[in-house]
Amino acid sequence: MTRDLSKDSFRSSDRGSPEPTWNEGPLDSRIKVTVFDCDGVLFDSREANVHFYNHVLEHVGRPAVRPEQEEFIHMHAVRDSLAFLIGPGPLLEKALDYCQSFDFSRFNRYLKVEPGLEELLAALRGRYHVVLATNRTVSTRQLLADFNLERFFDHLVTAADVTHPKPHPESMQRIMNRFSAEPREILFVGDSPVDEQLARATGVFFAAYKNPALQAHFHIQHFGRLKDLLVPETET
Repeated sequence: MTRDLSKDSFRSSDRGSPEPTWNEGPLDSRIKVTVFDCDGVLFDSREANVHFYNHVLEHVGRPAVRPEQEEFIHMHAVRDSLAFLIGPGPLLEKALDYCQSFDFSRFNRYLKVEPGLEELLAALRGRYHVVLATNRTVSTRQLLADFNLERFFDHLVTAADVTHPKPHPESMQRIMNRFSAEPREILFVGDSPVDEQLARATGVFFAAYKNPALQAHFHIQHFGRLKDLLVPETET
């Protein structure tokens, strides 16, 4: 279930440290678990998120999401995002109650599966434990089913499964416990500062997806690159 990552896949260290540090070695880590964020990694979901929050805001009589608010709602859980958009008080509780009453899948038509995702997930099955760690809540399982992706995942950790959503370490700690994995045996693929903070807090290896501004052990722009790193050519 484990594979060595190529030394070329990380930013190398000149110090030769025996323990992994941020952007440094060792680079021959034996990965046992691959963990993926959902929004921005499995899916291009920005348009869907804006439509969802605009729908809720309209219901409670608040103005639509402003462009400068989009980054926050893309990264954070529903409760935190609505609190950010609305503020504390009765309107927030009304919005949260409303979110329990309708089908999230109505917004799935705005989602786009990231290129190369299914090929990557299919290649990882049987070689690594494949896990989803997301700040989505109850919509997660239905979303994966709607896009026929649930078959690829061994475990899901959503914001509904934890007391403290990302970037709090709880979700990753649950994954470590579930698979008896050390931080250096986990590769986390994320796209946001929230994901970067989670990786930093837990010491796992971090691959930044389509976001060169993040500090990461390596950056990828397409899942084909990650497939090349994780699956030896002789096994594809």
